[in-house]
Amino acid sequence: MLAIVLVMFLALLLAGFPIIVSMGIPALLYVIVEGLPISTMAYSAFQALNSFPLVASPLFVLMGCLINEFGETTRLFNFCRVLMRNAKGYTAKVNIIVSLLFAGMSGAAVADIGGLGQVEIKAMEEEGFSRDYACAVTAATSMVGPIFPPSIPLLIFAVLAQQSPLHCLMSGAVPAFAIVICLYIFISFQCRTKLKGYHDEHPAAEKESLWAVTKEAAHILFLIPAIIVAMLGGFCSPSEAGAAAVIYILIVEAIKGKFSFSILKNAIMGTYKTVSNIFIIIAVASFFTKVLTLEHFPEMVTAAFLGMADSPFLILLLINLLVLLVGMFMETISALTILTPILLPVAAAIGAAPVHLGVILVLNLTIGMLTPPFGVGLYTVATVGKEAPHKVLKELLPLYVPLLIALMVVTYVPELTMWLPSLL
Repeated sequence: MLAIVLVMFLALLLAGFPIIVSMGIPALLYVIVEGLPISTMAYSAFQALNSFPLVASPLFVLMGCLINEFGETTRLFNFCRVLMRNAKGYTAKVNIIVSLLFAGMSGAAVADIGGLGQVEIKAMEEEGFSRDYACAVTAATSMVGPIFPPSIPLLIFAVLAQQSPLHCLMSGAVPAFAIVICLYIFISFQCRTKLKGYHDEHPAAEKESLWAVTKEAAHILFLIPAIIVAMLGGFCSPSEAGAAAVIYILIVEAIKGKFSFSILKNAIMGTYKTVSNIFIIIAVASFFTKVLTLEHFPEMVTAAFLGMADSPFLILLLINLLVLLVGMFMETISALTILTPILLPVAAAIGAAPVHLGVILVLNLTIGMLTPPFGVGLYTVATVGKEAPHKVLKELLPLYVPLLIALMVVTYVPELTMWLPSLL
């Protein structure tokens, strides 16, 4: 039965069926053949979603949608542009820094591309970069979103692995800075050859004084460290921090006279679409993984990994290769929901902390978002930038180097991941 379930899942997935169909039909077949009550599926879905930490997910998504709808992303970007306007190739570097700042408000890579993509690509073109390179940099820098707190995938992992949501969120902070540093160094060298037709004349948006743009973006710049400090200091849980951030944004925008119910409606609808997709995947995947557990598949995978290598170094390398491959064909939340219960026993067998495994999984799957044939990040940035995906991919290939270097550093230096959680 295990072989039939896995073959059906892969066949449906490769045939182009939606992921919930690819997981749901084999799981339903298993229930029927094994004579289990159909209600088992509903109960499994209820168990998966009946979790208080999951409340943080829609709240942080709503926060990111509100910031986008109220136009705060543009103010944030203008602040960074003015701050770094005298450095050649500054728009590419601003792209990296703004992605880190916006990650503290959205927690997702696609939200970064959708919210900031057009502004970032246009700014890089104005300085003299080609459009396809601007799209590639925008895609690569968006990878910080799912790692830096508040990270939606790390919140999901915390629920799946029954770990502290706060520990999982904080575990991504230092690795996110590692990614930023690797990208910053690599792109700084690339600017020497990629920047053509450099324009010394700054656009009007960058001629404002630093003080003026700082005042414009101060309330948003304050929000990012406030969320992290509030959670680190034990003043509130991730869910409470998300709720407080939403209330803060609404109050600030109301004071500024920019609040409108149409904007609030758009933000709520955007949140609804994003969160409903995530939750339905979690509900269906929870039962699919339960079927795999009933057939002892996690134990088989653990035995296979330990049989192929006896060194934790090699096993971690094999985990990276497997998850990178899966990320090329599956959406992040789907892959995370399936892989977490399978790979947790492997991590336990080599003494790796579950929280460390979570960051490894999310970073691998995020890189997979840039890789065909699935490549949702690649196709999203190509759509936003109005550029052919194959041209973006050509410019993106060298940028895998800093991303993979960051992945290896995070994998083999667990102190980067565990330092902040160890302080809590």
